[in-house]
Amino acid sequence: MPGQHVEETCRVLAGMREVRACAITAGPHNLVIDVWLRDLRDVHSFEAHLARRIPRLAVDDRSVVLRTVKHMGRLLDEDGRCVGVVPLRHPQGPRAVAAGEERIPAL
Repeated sequence: MPGQHVEETCRVLAGMREVRACAITAGPHNLVIDVWLRDLRDVHSFEAHLARRIPRLAVDDRSVVLRTVKHMGRLLDEDGRCVGVVPLRHPQGPRAVAAGEERIPAL
């Protein structure tokens, strides 16, 4: 994506329900988009939709995750339902709480 169009492109992407995240990066591939689709067959139709909405966008690479086993600390079954929780903890353990700060329990 040409640099002068990145912000405008991000605004368009933010309005697409399939887009979960969009990151501006440094380098030849300056935009990374995380998209959730219902079916693998939807990949090409979504890319065609992108090409119509954002003609300057070039898809240079893609990777497909067929099954998510964990999301936001929750273990998922084959239907995507939560079947367990993996607590998120800071690798160095809890830190001291400064005066006036509120301690929020780890998820």
